[in-house]
Amino acid sequence: MKWKRIYWMVLAVIALVVSGACASQPVDRQLGFQALLTNAAGAKVPDGDYEVIVSFWNDATSTDAGDKVYEDTQTATVTDGMLNIAIPDLRTEADALNPALFSQILYAEITIDGETLSPRQKLLGTPYAFSVVGGAVVRVDGTSAAPLIDQHPNLGAFNILNAYSIDDPATPDPGTTGLVVTIADATDSQIIRACSGATTCVTGNVKFAVLGDGQVKADGAYSSPASDFAELVLLDGEAEAGDVLVISPTVDRAVILSTTAYDAAFAGVYSTDPGFIGGSGIEEPLPDMIPLAITGIVPVKVTAANGPITRGALLTTSDLPGHAMLATEPGFGTVIGKAMGELLSGEGVIEVLLLSK
Repeated sequence: MKWKRIYWMVLAVIALVVSGACASQPVDRQLGFQALLTNAAGAKVPDGDYEVIVSFWNDATSTDAGDKVYEDTQTATVTDGMLNIAIPDLRTEADALNPALFSQILYAEITIDGETLSPRQKLLGTPYAFSVVGGAVVRVDGTSAAPLIDQHPNLGAFNILNAYSIDDPATPDPGTTGLVVTIADATDSQIIRACSGATTCVTGNVKFAVLGDGQVKADGAYSSPASDFAELVLLDGEAEAGDVLVISPTVDRAVILSTTAYDAAFAGVYSTDPGFIGGSGIEEPLPDMIPLAITGIVPVKVTAANGPITRGALLTTSDLPGHAMLATEPGFGTVIGKAMGELLSGEGVIEVLLLSK
C-alpha cells in the first residue's frame, strides 16, 4: 500500500519540572507523534496494527549509518486513520532517548510497514527542550555534529559546550568564541554553590561558592601544576622569565633587573609559570606588569661565579644581571632562597625555593 501523504507533528513532548514540590518526580523524556495516514486515493488507511520505525538523523538526506543517531521500532494501532505513538513507546525505556542528542539539528524519518516516507522532517522547537533536563548538552553554536554520546561517554548531569567543533574537542578556542555562561547579580549572595555529603545543598554542606560581589570561597585545596605565588608589579626596564629582580629605586611598586652582589633590595624572581597571581582582577593587566614570584619553587637563572651551587645551598644576587649565585657571606636581607638543584660551573637555570622576606 502506498501512502499518499502523512501529516505528523510533535505533540506534548516533554514535561519540565518547574517547582520544588515536583522536583522528586521523573522528567518525561518521551516524544509524542501523531499522523493522519492515507492511501494513494486520499482515503484513510484501514484500522489495524502497523510496524512503525522512527529514526533521527543529523543530516536531511544522508544515508550514512553514522549520521543516524537514534532509532525506535514499535507496533502501533491505527484507528480511523490516526496514528498516535510515543518515542520510545514505554516510559521505562525513555532514558534510551538521551537528551544529549538534542544538542544538534535533527531530522526525523518515519517508516511504516517497510515504506520509508520522504522527505525527512526537520525537528523544530519542542524536542530541544530536552536541553534543560538532566544529562542534556547545550551547544552554544547550535550547529550539527556527530553523536555526542559516542564521542563523550563521560558527559555530566548537565553539559555546556562552547562554539568549537565537537569532532575535534582537543582544540577549543574559548578566547574568540565568546561567553559560555553569564550570570548577572548585583548582591553579595551566592550565585554558584557546590555541596557534598548530603542530598540537599544547604549551609554546612557547602564546599565551593562564587558570590555576586566577586568573592570565591572553597572548603578545600586549590591544585595547580605551577608552584609559586606571584604578585603583579611594574617592570622598570627589561627582563625575562627566570631573572632575579630587585626593588626599583625610582618607580613605586616596580622592580628592575638585579646587577649587584648581595643586594638587600631583592624583591623576587620573574615567574615562569605562577600558580597564583595576586594584584590582578578580571581586567587585563597593564602591558608593563609582570608576575613577580615572591615565594614557592621557581626556575631561577644562576651562575657558579662564586662557587659551585649544590642542593640546599643559600643563594643571593650576583654581579651578573638577573642571576643568583652562591651566598658565601650572607647578610641580613640578602638571601633569596635555597637551591633545589645544582650548577657546578658556568651559568644555567635551576629550581630555587624562595624564602619569605
